[in-house]
Amino acid sequence: MLTPLELDIMKAVWRQPPITVREVQQAIRPDRKLAYTSVMTIMDRLFHKGFLTRALRSRTHYYEPVVGYTEVRDEAVELLVKSFFGSKEKLKEFLEETGGNILPRALSETSVQSSFDETLL
Repeated sequence: MLTPLELDIMKAVWRQPPITVREVQQAIRPDRKLAYTSVMTIMDRLFHKGFLTRALRSRTHYYEPVVGYTEVRDEAVELLVKSFFGSKEKLKEFLEETGGNILPRALSETSVQSSFDETLL
């Protein structure tokens, strides 16, 4: 499982392999203003965890993904389903019982409605 920062870095790598630390830093900069050394440290950890490969070319490491986006996404969804429902079958039962309305009845009738700021509507 990837942390949110690791996932942001991996998304940059998936979009543009092979990629350098500097290019990753620039790719995630609008959302995350991180120092070069911070990005380098996270990418080194991802390399040691087996998510990335790297090749040294003229004093610069170029990184490529070892694990695909769909594999990481599927693992995250599986963990989410298991955490909340226990299994895919129980999620399916839950969805069938609620008719697709995934909010519990008490929540949908009270707290959700009262949380809307009608002045903005």
